Amino acid sequence: MAIKRRDYDILPGGRSERLAGRLRAPIASRTLVGLAGSAVVAACTSGGNARSNESAAPVTSSATAASSITYAARHQATIAVPNGGGDSMVALAGALWVKTDPGYLVRIDPATNRVTRTIKLDTVSNPTRFCLGLGSDGRSVWACVTTDHGTDLAQIDPKTMRIVRQVPVGKVFTQLDLPATSRGVWSLTGEEGKTVSVVDPGNGRVRGYPIATACGQLAAQGEQVVATSEENDTMLVLDAASGATRQQRLSDPGVATLTGRDIWVDTTDGLTRLSPQLATRTVYSGLRATYDGDLTFGAGSVWLRDGDGNITRIDPGTGQLVERITPDKVLSGGSLLIAYGSVWTTATEEGLIFRLKLAA
Repeated sequence: MAIKRRDYDILPGGRSERLAGRLRAPIASRTLVGLAGSAVVAACTSGGNARSNESAAPVTSSATAASSITYAARHQATIAVPNGGGDSMVALAGALWVKTDPGYLVRIDPATNRVTRTIKLDTVSNPTRFCLGLGSDGRSVWACVTTDHGTDLAQIDPKTMRIVRQVPVGKVFTQLDLPATSRGVWSLTGEEGKTVSVVDPGNGRVRGYPIATACGQLAAQGEQVVATSEENDTMLVLDAASGATRQQRLSDPGVATLTGRDIWVDTTDGLTRLSPQLATRTVYSGLRATYDGDLTFGAGSVWLRDGDGNITRIDPGTGQLVERITPDKVLSGGSLLIAYGSVWTTATEEGLIFRLKLAA
């Protein structure tokens, strides 16, 4: 039976099963598509459809990195995360913040690599129910909170670790990151994530923009918000000011990040780079984050963590895979963050965070 996005019960088998929006065919059995033809944009706005003027065929690139190094060679610290192990992370106010599945927010001091404080956010009566999601608007930490009535967004003061306000939004379970633009913090809400909502940090007001397809992940930069739908092989790009959308067909798009004006998306075909016109520029065949991994931008590079903990660094200027950082043993799924001059990655099932040097 398919797992619906509005469900937020703890599921067996770790992060990948908890994030599964539907039953999926094995990755190895999927046929690679769209690697040789030109990319076509189906832009959907109130004015109708449009097509991209770009017609150059996308480049298929090898997933082999120029160099490889181990976690041990870059190791700075291994930090145990209490209360269920950490998943999503964000950096703010001189600290690293981690959200755990049982509904705790954990503060880590990067100067000492120690947990300095933990608070319980969830108030739900059933302890097996929870919601993923963590982000920042640059002043506050925002986290998904599970209550007996649904899923809210909590705004937390990083100095006092007190909840400033809690906004009922009905956020979907699967969304990992809560990205922000100048308008506020964005989340997927409503029936199976068919609404993209923004919360104003100043007053807690919510504005929702209905979308045509159920989505599971969001990313944002500047005034651009990206929503992805594995279920319908679709990526949507929203104008943060107006809510106008464009869309592009991709193979099972998942986590995404933005660099400048380009969009990077994890797909079944491999990590896919798209232009501002949503034309496919590069497909890194075989390089995938999957449900168990993550994709982020930091220190001038794109970083991808796969489901086993391997971290690949990509230079967006040249498009080259600069290096791969491999764990000493296979890890469970987790998130990835570049902050405080380091690479941080969680291993959720082990309840650990690994801090690695950016360079040897």
